[in-house]
This record gives sequence, structure tokens and C-alpha cells, in this order.
Amino acid sequence: MSNHPLPHGLTQIAEVAGTDAALTLTLARGGSRFRIPQRAEGSLLAEIVGLDAAQKIVKDLADERIEIPLAKKIVAAWLYDQGWSQERIAMRLKVSRRTVQYWQSGTTPTRQTDLFSAL
Repeated sequence: MSNHPLPHGLTQIAEVAGTDAALTLTLARGGSRFRIPQRAEGSLLAEIVGLDAAQKIVKDLADERIEIPLAKKIVAAWLYDQGWSQERIAMRLKVSRRTVQYWQSGTTPTRQTDLFSAL
């Protein structure tokens, strides 16, 4: 994965269960607060990241409420590293394919000049 630092909520999860678990949770629940359950078995957390990762997260973070950021640029890089196409990433993250291309190239789009502005 590219060298993007993870936001705080994701760092907490990545430290105990790995980056893949943190980004999988972000893909499923990004943009919301997520309460870590007291038990991993049968939980939504286990459904999302798998029982092994959920047990690790619960062990260290049970009953905490964590802000899960959207982190679209980071998630896009992770999905691309897993073999996803730019178009599939764009559809999953609800951004344009062009945006995914900009993120991957490290450039920012330039605005076109206004045709009607005074020069």
C-alpha cells in the first residue's frame, strides 16, 4: 500500500489487528462512529473483518467508540494494491474514475479558465 499515514481511529485498529482489518472496516463503515463490542463472536465487527481480527480488536478496544473516517484516498490505494481497477474503485467509493487517477498520480486537477472572464 502507498505510504499514507492512517488517521487516528484507523491507527488504533491497525495497531492491534493490522492495516487490512482497519481498511476493511473503513470500507464498510467509513464516515460513522463504530462501537467496538465486548465480544467478537457473532458481532457486526466479526462479520466485517473476520473473527480473528475482531477478537484482537475487542481484546484491546472493547466498548470504545471509534470515529471511522472515510479515508477515500487511502482506501483507494489499498484497493488498487489488491488488484481492483480504477473504475471499480471509483464505483465503490462513489467518486469519479478521474479522481482515482489523480489520487494515483499524485497530481491535483487544474481548473479550466472561465471562457467569459475578462482577461
